[in-house]
Amino acid sequence: MKYSTMEEVEAGIKLKTFGGMLVETTGTSMHIESTDVHVHEVVITEGVGEGNKYLYNLDSGTLIE
Repeated sequence: MKYSTMEEVEAGIKLKTFGGMLVETTGTSMHIESTDVHVHEVVITEGVGEGNKYLYNLDSGTLIE
């Protein structure tokens, strides 16, 4: 799925980042004009930084089912 082309995503999508962190989408999104991609806010759900939020290109993560 190409999340970088989606203007918004639903909250609650769980992913594992390339760096191994477990994150979950919050439902907030932003368009980055300079690269013409959409990034989506995630919150770290476990481990170091738990509870912290940041914008992330979901295409670089792996879905957790």
